[in-house]
Amino acid sequence: MQEEEKNFKTDSIKEQEIELVKEIPQNILDILQKVPKDRAGLIVIKGPSIGEKFLLKKPSLFIGRRSDSDILLDDITVSRNHAVIEKTNEGYIIKDLESLNGTYLNGEIVNKSRLNNGDRIQIGKYIFLFFS
Repeated sequence: MQEEEKNFKTDSIKEQEIELVKEIPQNILDILQKVPKDRAGLIVIKGPSIGEKFLLKKPSLFIGRRSDSDILLDDITVSRNHAVIEKTNEGYIIKDLESLNGTYLNGEIVNKSRLNNGDRIQIGKYIFLFFS
């Protein structure tokens, strides 16, 4: 039984996830432990500014290349108004704002999707870990 579990876990990991795990900062757990338990947010786990965290303090958090974005991403592959994360009665959702290159959630392109703790959001060369 243990051998079957080991193979299942190994086989279910995608190559890109293995690469991604190597790039997560060593202090990621320390960062998460310092966040208040009733807060949700994002941590950059790949790309420039790795380890930077963003707490979701407002009902809507805009992500893009515009200078007035809540999360400003300096990357030509990111649209000016790329995506928004919104708080709803059921939790948090992410919406792509008709960006040119798309918004990816756990490796899949999405237009609108609910966010769960541990989800990975890719926008341009940035990958964020969502926590709640």
